[in-house]
Amino acid sequence: MLPTSTKIDKPAVLNQSKVAGRPKSQEKRKQILFCAGELFLEQGYDRTSMDAVAKQSGVSKQTVYSHFQNKDILYTAVIEGKCEEYRIADAALSAQNNSLSDILQDIASNFIHLLNDKQVIAMHSVIIGESKNNTHVAALFYEAGPLHSIRVVTDLLNSHPDCQLATENAKETAIDFFNLLKSDYHMLSMLGLPYEQSEQQLNDYAKKVVVKTLKIIEIYR
Repeated sequence: MLPTSTKIDKPAVLNQSKVAGRPKSQEKRKQILFCAGELFLEQGYDRTSMDAVAKQSGVSKQTVYSHFQNKDILYTAVIEGKCEEYRIADAALSAQNNSLSDILQDIASNFIHLLNDKQVIAMHSVIIGESKNNTHVAALFYEAGPLHSIRVVTDLLNSHPDCQLATENAKETAIDFFNLLKSDYHMLSMLGLPYEQSEQQLNDYAKKVVVKTLKIIEIYR
């Protein structure tokens, strides 16, 4: 169980009975994801049931299943939703209009801020705790989060006209890129030690990682 200080800020849309321009089904989906995220953080994957998600969301169990066929799919959607907040995939999709350096800079900055998000740090802690007895939930997290990001950058390095690395080399470079971005602050945050840095420090570090990554790319070209 996480400390009560680790709470997700509830979006205002969930306190409104109706929001103009947003289909009702999408409102409910967003509400289910929000409440499921709270429960997964507070109780972990194993102790969070679809019944509990329905009750917390204020909807029927049938409604939950109409959006998410099972708990695995719901959990995956929660992880993917958090990643989408930081636009890692969106930055890569701009490949046709921006230089490789600029795209990597956007991804690097977004990823560093993702790892410094207190909710994400809490989520990592929960996963580490549960993975000892449930490798299935660890695999779900890895697939929806880290592996998805690696695939995005692999595709970028494989297809961008400034790079076009062979797939195997692109994947290896993508892994190096994300490992560099973790630096020491990620381990400190996992251990509950002081890890906070200023916005300027985070952005400066992102730039350094991009420079190093471009040097790695040169090795394979």
